[in-house]
This record gives sequence, structure tokens and C-alpha cells, in this order.
Amino acid sequence: MPQNKITVLDLFAGCGGLSNGFERGGPFLTIAANEFWGPAADTYERNHPNTKMIRGDVTSPDTKSKIYDAFEKVDCDVIIGGPPCQAYSNAGFRDPDDPRGRLFRDYVEIVDKLKPKVFVMENVKGILSIKHERDDLSAAEKVELGKLRVLEKEKQELLLLRKKSANKSVLSIFEEADASRLVELTSLIAAHKKAHPGLHENVTSQIIRSFEAIGYRAEFKLLNAANFGVPQKRERVIFIGVRSDLKISFPEPTHTAQPDGITQLKPWKTVRDAIDDLKALPETPKWNHIMTKHSEEFKHKIASTPVGKGVFGFSDAFHRNEPDSPSRTVKENHGGVLVHYQENRVMTPRELARLQSFPDDFIFEGSKSQILVQIGNAVPPGLGEAVGRVVAEMLGEVSS
Repeated sequence: MPQNKITVLDLFAGCGGLSNGFERGGPFLTIAANEFWGPAADTYERNHPNTKMIRGDVTSPDTKSKIYDAFEKVDCDVIIGGPPCQAYSNAGFRDPDDPRGRLFRDYVEIVDKLKPKVFVMENVKGILSIKHERDDLSAAEKVELGKLRVLEKEKQELLLLRKKSANKSVLSIFEEADASRLVELTSLIAAHKKAHPGLHENVTSQIIRSFEAIGYRAEFKLLNAANFGVPQKRERVIFIGVRSDLKISFPEPTHTAQPDGITQLKPWKTVRDAIDDLKALPETPKWNHIMTKHSEEFKHKIASTPVGKGVFGFSDAFHRNEPDSPSRTVKENHGGVLVHYQENRVMTPRELARLQSFPDDFIFEGSKSQILVQIGNAVPPGLGEAVGRVVAEMLGEVSS
């Protein structure tokens, strides 16, 4: 191993956006990474050929054993990664009992085993408001929690039925009685929570306490990627944890929406800054610049959609991005990706990768739909670079 390198383990690595950013932000060497989904692992391996990719479910003892074996002869200085965010996202329904919302406990377990000097855990903004059941519920409180779960499950089923009924191609009818029951359930759930307010607590509190139990101080902060040179308004919660011998620091913004000439912050990077040179470039599949084949009818809809509006009137799906500001959040929704501000087409994977601040030599593996999911789920490397830079500075404050 090269000298003076900070060794890293990347958990829930995805295609490698966070690893790429860290390696740009300091003398980091990613020894091993873990990813469950094959296409993302393929992309990671292609772009990080010197990192040991450990494929498999991180909850599996066998997978954990392989992770620990990777650090048998070298210490792990830093652990990075973001447990899957679907359970915390503000998009769609959020189920506090979704097992994906519990994967942070596996992250904690691995931190406890490898004892890094620093860990960085990333997640969506929605994690700030979701609650999990308390770990120390009494028997009586567990009974009340069970009652609440029954009500919430019924409500979720009715919400899904209502959503399906809006799709004319689905033979599902949301009737008047269902609407009345939904109103009733909302009232019953609110009353139950008011009568038993202590059944749940913020998941962020559980996360902080879990790390404290294994000897780490942890703090979190909401960061906007646009403030760090990423041409995209993407808010993410960053947890940084340390042992008692380190001070926690978070990156300070380098860019701003309104430069004032005093702070010397740069202006936000815009969509036009990021992708304007690609608008007339021929399709180049090997470089992930893959065009979507649109019908003439859809092209006409795009042509008649003003910048800043959605092709079908929705705020997110097929939104025609404003060119002179950072992009809206790039999402994994390959059925409704962002629409080009000038061309009458959706953006290509390469254009979306630019909005995520991936370098041009970062090549994605898989089908186009799989690539779009990887890009949408990734941590912007530009944000990872900013966090990596402060972690490197933190580690420079103490001897090895």
C-alpha cells in the first residue's frame, strides 16, 4: 500500500460516487467496498479497479466476514457510505418498519468491529423527520404500538388503492366508503399518537445514540450539493462520527446563489455550465451519451412545454430544467427523467452524470435504465470531495 494514504471502506457503495469524491478530496485509498446490486457493483469495479468489491447483502454474516478479511493486514481509517434511503425518502410512502430503514445498525456493527478513526454516513433529507419505535418500549407501550401499526397499515393500503385508481389502466376503484374510512383513519391515528406520544423517536436520535454506545461522538448536518460546486440542488444529511481524539468538522460552502463580493464565494454552477457542450453531440453509447427514442407526439409535447414546467403538468417527472440555475434533484426515476432545456428530448445518462458532478472518464455499466438508477441514487462526487477534504484535515490533526 502506498505510504501516507488514508484507508477507506465504502459501505452501500452503489456505483461509487462517494468513493470517487473522497479520492478527489484527499489522500484516500479505498481498500474495499460493498454493494448488493450487480449493475452498480459492475460500475464500481470498472472505475475503481484497485478496490476489492465485496458483493452481497451486508446483513449476511458471510458478507461481513469478507469485509473484515479485507482489513486483516491493514487498519481501516475511515468508513463511508449511505444505507439505502427508500425508507426515509419524502417521495412516496414512508414506512418506519421498512427493514431498509434499519440497515444503519449493520453500519454501526461494522464500525464497532473495524474501529475507524472517522466514519461518514450519508442519507436523504427525509431522515430528519422520520421516526422509529423506541428501543426501550415497555410491554404496555408495545401493545399500543401494535394498535397504531394496524391503523397505519390500513391507511397505507387505502392510499395505495387511491393511487392505483388514478391510473385508468388499472382495474381498481377507490369508492366513497374508502374515502370516508381514510378520513376516519387519519383522525384515529392522530388521536392515538396524541394519547401515546412517546412510542416513537427521531431516527437521527437513534443513530447518534447507537454510535455513542460504541464509543463514537457523532453529529449531522444538512448540506446542499449546489453550495459545493455541484450543478444541482440536492440536499443530503451527512453524519460524521469520530473517536474521542478528533474534532468534528463539516465543509463550508464554496458556492452561493448570490455572490456578494465579500465572502468570495463562487456563483452556483448551472445546468448550462454543466451540459451545454453536449446538446448537439451525436449519440455515443460507450460514453453513456444515450438518446431516448421519443414518439413524434411526445416530441411535440416537449416542444410546447416552457422551461421550468413539466411536460405532463407534474412538478418532477419530465420537468424541463431551467438552464441558468442548478438542476432540480436528479432522481432514479427512469420513467420521467429531466427534459433538456433546449433540445426536445430527455437528458442522456451522460448529461445527468454531469449534473451529478461525475467526471467524464467515469463510465457506467448496465442497461440505460440501470444506469439511470445508478446515477439517480449516487452521492454527487463533488459533495463527497468537499466532505473528504475536511475529513483529511481532521485526520491531519492527530498522529496515526
